[in-house]
Amino acid sequence: MSAIDIPPKISDSQVINYVRSERLGRKQVRQFKEITRSTDKVISVWFNVSEKTFQNYRSSNGKLSINFKEKLVLLISLYKQGEKVFGSKQAFIDWLEKPNFHFDQKKPVDFFNTISGIRYIEDRLTGMEYGDNG
Repeated sequence: MSAIDIPPKISDSQVINYVRSERLGRKQVRQFKEITRSTDKVISVWFNVSEKTFQNYRSSNGKLSINFKEKLVLLISLYKQGEKVFGSKQAFIDWLEKPNFHFDQKKPVDFFNTISGIRYIEDRLTGMEYGDNG
């Protein structure tokens, strides 16, 4: 399985199936890092792990924690949805980095450290797909 297999707009039951799968590992962690174009330091904050732990997940066959796997699946799906809504990965990344009214003038990327925050961003993207301003 690759990060490419994870769909945009993923349901909770799909997340559970991916998380319970033993197929998530360093390959998907590396692919996620490439998708986001972010540093290990930044990504480790999103996952609430140390930079060293993230580097170990990315470079070794260490077993990913279930919480890490859940967030990995959700964030890969979010990036796919964002690229679809904005038409390009870079446009989505730019949107994530700008303060936004819907996020109390904070950057959407600042909400990556919780599952609820990721789901809230998904909801905003879905609204944008249907004509709501983002």
